[in-house]
Amino acid sequence: MKIAITGKGGVGKTTIAGTLARLLGRQQQRVLALDGDSNPNLAHTLGIPRANIAALPAVPMGLTEWREDAAGHAYVHLRQPVAQFIANFGISAPDGVQLILTGEVEKASAGCRCEAHAVARGITGHLVSEADVAVLDMEAGLEHLGRGTAEHVDVLLIVTEPYFRSLEAASRIRELAAQLELPHILAVANRVRTKQDEAAIRQYCGNHGLELAAVIPFDEAAVHAEMNGQALIDYAPDSPAVQAVATLVSILQSQAG
Repeated sequence: MKIAITGKGGVGKTTIAGTLARLLGRQQQRVLALDGDSNPNLAHTLGIPRANIAALPAVPMGLTEWREDAAGHAYVHLRQPVAQFIANFGISAPDGVQLILTGEVEKASAGCRCEAHAVARGITGHLVSEADVAVLDMEAGLEHLGRGTAEHVDVLLIVTEPYFRSLEAASRIRELAAQLELPHILAVANRVRTKQDEAAIRQYCGNHGLELAAVIPFDEAAVHAEMNGQALIDYAPDSPAVQAVATLVSILQSQAG
């Protein structure tokens, strides 16, 4: 199963991605987490120690190229097998998760991020037997959809908060994702404080063709985990938000099965 997580900036998608990956790892799944954000933070939400984060190897340029298949369709070719990618650029996180950084901007005036998108696209396209689950934490916004970065995923999770601009962004993301003909496009409501918040999200989703898969409540533990520099799943493993993500895991597995 290949899962991409997206949404407007600041909606909490990276916390959800890290928690989701860890919970899947605890089920003895071989999980590959890809951080495609230009400002990567997935390592923190996975619980990788700060001392190790500074040594995370970013994928260098020049490891992908565009080719055409027999039918004339363009695809991203990796210049080395995915297993070698993981060995060369992966770092171990708790619960057996492997993390690869594909999107970090390392210096100013470095040019466009075409290669970063191509790497994520290529890895998910060639991921055959190297992992049971891939979790892609996408960059906020719409660029990754324009580039087709998530074209090979089975599930696109659109994280939204109960605010109009966040919901409007989710609707735009769904419209573009539908053009990629992804098998499952699901909304996840995050930081929901009240029944009125949930009702507003459900109404908006119903009016705009968004399938709401899960509702994650506002959780003070997530705030305190961030302040303490810890992964939420380590700081408060039984917190309401973690429990809600665990329910989301079950939903995704039932759809995949």
